[in-house]
Amino acid sequence: MNPNDLPLRDIHLPPEIGWWPLAWGWWVLIGLALLGLAALVWWLLKRPIRPKQINFSAQSSALQELARIEQQYKNDPLGLVRELSVLLRRIAISLYGRRSVAGLTGASWLQFLDQQGSSPVFSQRFQQALTELPYRAQGSTDVSTLVKEVRQWLGSQASAGKQDV
Repeated sequence: MNPNDLPLRDIHLPPEIGWWPLAWGWWVLIGLALLGLAALVWWLLKRPIRPKQINFSAQSSALQELARIEQQYKNDPLGLVRELSVLLRRIAISLYGRRSVAGLTGASWLQFLDQQGSSPVFSQRFQQALTELPYRAQGSTDVSTLVKEVRQWLGSQASAGKQDV
């Protein structure tokens, strides 16, 4: 008998195994991943946000910037006040984070500066100078005292003993 004459059929393979439903090991792995993600989110939301400590090089850079601003705007008191306001904002954002500083304006901004400094000088003596004067075409304030207070505020940030985030 000839093997080609036999009534044989081709081999039929079973269908491929699909990816769904998942095996129990994958469910365990997915559950652990979700649990880990939930723990990470909880930890990020619950950890205290501590301000950074201004280090010596950052403080010296801020003081150098203050000296540069003072020199550049010695004949323009309004420009000096404007730049001092910007410098205070930049330093505060770098120390305390954008979330807690960037939205502060007016009296709340000055109260924040006073709370982080050693005395309530900004909200009492320089309220108009820091909130209104930078946006006016004319005006006056005691610029030398303001520069001294900004310098003192920068110094108090370094000696406050704040911890890194």
